[in-house]
Amino acid sequence: MRPGVPHTPNSALTHQPATTSIEGRERQGEINHFCDVHLVRAKRATTNYLGRTMTLRANLGWGLLGGLAFAISGCATPPAPVELPPIVMAPPPPPPVMPAGGYIGMKSATKRPDGKYVTPNLDNTDQAAVWHLRNALNVAALGCDQAGGGVIELYNAWLKTHAAVIDRYYQAYIREWQAPGWWDWQRVYDDNQTRIYNFYAQPAMRSAFCAIAREEVAKVGQVADDDLPAFARAALLRLDRPFVEFYAAYDAWRDYYQPDPPLVVPPPMAQTTEIPVVVPSPSTAGTLSDNDSVAVETETPSADTETSPADTETPPALAPGDAPIPAPLPPR
Repeated sequence: MRPGVPHTPNSALTHQPATTSIEGRERQGEINHFCDVHLVRAKRATTNYLGRTMTLRANLGWGLLGGLAFAISGCATPPAPVELPPIVMAPPPPPPVMPAGGYIGMKSATKRPDGKYVTPNLDNTDQAAVWHLRNALNVAALGCDQAGGGVIELYNAWLKTHAAVIDRYYQAYIREWQAPGWWDWQRVYDDNQTRIYNFYAQPAMRSAFCAIAREEVAKVGQVADDDLPAFARAALLRLDRPFVEFYAAYDAWRDYYQPDPPLVVPPPMAQTTEIPVVVPSPSTAGTLSDNDSVAVETETPSADTETSPADTETPPALAPGDAPIPAPLPPR
């Protein structure tokens, strides 16, 4: 013991013993729980902060990487432009060609408003169709020997085996021509038959016409009588085809090289109103009778003029447009 220092017992320098009661233990547990909760929250906050930081860094890293790639691509050499193939214009269609057998100034068939060419076989009755088929095959039998032949034998056989039905349709066809009551129906009928023969006898279409006629004459002999009108209509359309195609080709050539001049319509004339001119009739000259007297003026001569003879008379002055006055009659 140091001198001057009061003596203190050992019990006063030691700590108080720890509380070991139940209340103390509960208090200590609450403190421990509080510390644990705040420790967990601190760890979570740290983890979230680190996660957000890493996500932000990753996003910034990818953004910088994309920008760098974009910058590098901008600095790269651009690809060469792709050359498009040249546009090839389709050549214009060739000009139409004059059909074989045609010539300049040739007269073509008339075209109807519906686009069909006028032939002898448009709008025919049943009997007319049968008789026109007979006419067409007759022309083929007479004119196709030099274009392959093969028509006349079958044509004659058809006339013999179907003579009755052909004559029946022919008689009905004649009655059609007689029905209007024309006194010259026979002449008109003969002219019509001549036009049909001339139509099928055109030399420019003979080769194509004969080729179709050989097919039709081979089939017509096997057609039943009641079916003959329907067959005749269809056969005539096929027989007319070479002529219609020729007309169309010729018209195309003509319109290409010789177009029709434009139609010039004169302007309408101005209407004028005629004003009648009234001409005055001339005044009627008076006729003097023997008893009428005419007054004659005499002019008195002045002193400074030459005196006229006393028996000299001066005629009266006439107004413009007046009729002349006859001379006075001599005194009786």
